[in-house]
Amino acid sequence: MTDDLFTPTVRERPVSGKRPWRPESIFYAAFFGGPLTAGLLGVINGRRLGVPAPRVLLTALAGLAGFGAWIVSAATLVDANNAVRLVGSITGALAWLVVIAFQRAPFRAYTYGDGEPAKLFLPGLLTALGLGFFQAATILVVAR
Repeated sequence: MTDDLFTPTVRERPVSGKRPWRPESIFYAAFFGGPLTAGLLGVINGRRLGVPAPRVLLTALAGLAGFGAWIVSAATLVDANNAVRLVGSITGALAWLVVIAFQRAPFRAYTYGDGEPAKLFLPGLLTALGLGFFQAATILVVAR
């Protein structure tokens, strides 16, 4: 009879050569950059953490779905400019919830193995600015 008491519960996950970002930190870029930012950073980080491909695909789809909801809300809220910006932040945060749901456990396993997370400040800022401008331009063209 084997005793499960001494078997490890946290198994190492395969990770790519690059260190992953802390999934909680993606929230800031997602809030200010919108749902495509959350989706893109979530996909990159998911690949670094070795998250299964279907979950990485769902992360990307959550970002795209959030962007679609943002476009629909922008088309219906024609005169409410502040509300459209708020919807962008909310949909970014909702897309981040998918990221955190799929990446919290693999990141915890990574840190238990003495892994040090990478810094997200510059990549997050550039992604939020770049995709933020793209999303704003797309919303201006589609919704107006």
